[in-house]
Amino acid sequence: MFDSQHSPILIEHRPRNRNTYIRISQAGEIHVRTPLQNESAIRRILKLRENWIRSKLDTLHQSRDDTPVLGKDVRFRGENYSLEQLPMLHEKVVHAKSSMQIEKHYHQFYRNEALLTLPSRVAFYARKMNLHPNEIRFKRLKSRWGSCDTRGVVTFNILMMQLSYTHIDYIIVHELAHLRHMNHSKHFHALVGEYLDGEKQIRRELRGIRPV
Repeated sequence: MFDSQHSPILIEHRPRNRNTYIRISQAGEIHVRTPLQNESAIRRILKLRENWIRSKLDTLHQSRDDTPVLGKDVRFRGENYSLEQLPMLHEKVVHAKSSMQIEKHYHQFYRNEALLTLPSRVAFYARKMNLHPNEIRFKRLKSRWGSCDTRGVVTFNILMMQLSYTHIDYIIVHELAHLRHMNHSKHFHALVGEYLDGEKQIRRELRGIRPV
């Protein structure tokens, strides 16, 4: 079955649950929430879901392998580049004295590119959807690509510049759609789908991508 040494199995007993739920964390841990007390029964369920679990773990490992190395590579517009391919960033990194300085140069690079690229794309979709934020902000977010609050303030993560234009456009449309639907209901997703082909597939892809 699973090599628990490499993929720890964490079991959380939930007596009120009707079913057993399994999820894979970003750290590669297998989290099980279950009303079952019998370990053999739990392992039988894991065995039945083995192909699904292995698929999720393989996807997670592949995404890790594709992660750029700070100071050597940079993810930009959906692809990994060597620093030599981005001369302006490369020049600054070469003279950096610490990893913190290198990271600072990376984030400044993404901020500059975001301010050059994102405002016009946001304006395009805002006109197309007839949904206009009261304020648009661009900042670095640690775990989210964007947000929209009840005041009509839409915030976009400057690290979106790591993504392909397909993913960037999805995030823009997604957050603008929240100006009409402050939820993720079927009406919300239908609205997003009006302006983006294949929105379900794009949404699934983004679930496996995190800002780095």
